[in-house]
Amino acid sequence: MKIVIAPDSFKETMSAKTAAATVAEAARAVWPHAECTEVPMADGGEGTTQSLVDALGGEFLSIETLDALGRPRAARIGWVADTRIAIFEVAEAIGIEHISPEERNPRASSTRGVGIVLREILALHPQKVIIGLGGSATNDGGWGMAYELGVRLFNEQGAEIPVEPLALEKAHHLEGDAIRAAWRHVEVILACDVNNPLAGAQGATFTFGPQKGVTPEELPVFDSALSHYGHILDETYGEKFSEMPGAGAAGGLGVSFIALLGAKAQPGVDVVITSVGLESLVADADLVVTGEGKIDHQTAHGKTPWGVAQLAKKYGVPVVAFAGIVGEGSEELYPQGFSAIVSTVREVAPLEQILKKAQPSLRAAATTAFQLLNTGMSLGGTANATR
Repeated sequence: MKIVIAPDSFKETMSAKTAAATVAEAARAVWPHAECTEVPMADGGEGTTQSLVDALGGEFLSIETLDALGRPRAARIGWVADTRIAIFEVAEAIGIEHISPEERNPRASSTRGVGIVLREILALHPQKVIIGLGGSATNDGGWGMAYELGVRLFNEQGAEIPVEPLALEKAHHLEGDAIRAAWRHVEVILACDVNNPLAGAQGATFTFGPQKGVTPEELPVFDSALSHYGHILDETYGEKFSEMPGAGAAGGLGVSFIALLGAKAQPGVDVVITSVGLESLVADADLVVTGEGKIDHQTAHGKTPWGVAQLAKKYGVPVVAFAGIVGEGSEELYPQGFSAIVSTVREVAPLEQILKKAQPSLRAAATTAFQLLNTGMSLGGTANATR
């Protein structure tokens, strides 16, 4: 029996690697001779670097950089030497979680820290760079990143403009051919579940700006600055980068990745599925197991269990999913490739106590589910024998 175990992390309790190992332990207890393949997964958000490093046999490197307010911090990247793949979540440098609510200042926040990390990544001579977009404290369209990578913006009088978000309004032309040449032979993939364009009502500022500290009065000001920057990129390189899906991700950081580094935006879970070679493993599996902390109606919007289930459905392989919380709308997932969705919570208790028991609870829930499957298989054989 071949079982592919491909969970995401269970937030605040287990990494995807730990969850996969725990389920595998339960499977082998029920089916001692089962072939269990553990594939830690993620969907492009927090934990993507950890999952890919675990799945691909990589290592972590630490790079000194800057946070969104220009303060020193160390960012962690993943590096897979054999295949020369680098993995970097931009939130490691400019994440909003590093900035307290009272400190959030979109006028002063910059993506320079991302550019510093990318310079170090480029020095490793990567063949592929996977970028996890999301969770940024910035709204500068990636201007800070671009500056650190050698791009310069000039005003109408030919003077360089400052590396500030609202200074983009005064930009007249751009010089950045060197960056495009340096990254020409590197495949840059954006793990991004945001389809927003750079500017406008559905753009970076109006959609995500308020959570970063942009006031209602400032929304049109920031939006205009990003729109102007996008227009310069579009005009300089002859494509409508600013209108592409994902251009507005991470405060507009997506547009600079796409226009200047030739990056391609893809749904996060698809990026991980491709990177770990999950399809070839699932194709001849007898059972696929997935899961994460919560499964509900939002799971179908690109979450890891959804992506895994759609792949398994393609090959007609049954899928069992485990979750700490099985929420509203989860029943709608059954016709979409899920064979069973099982809660791992086994008692009524305070949340803190439940979280502490998350791993043994997952092991117990998986053991029960597999025992039921085993019973069903036995009954199926008995029924067939008596026909």
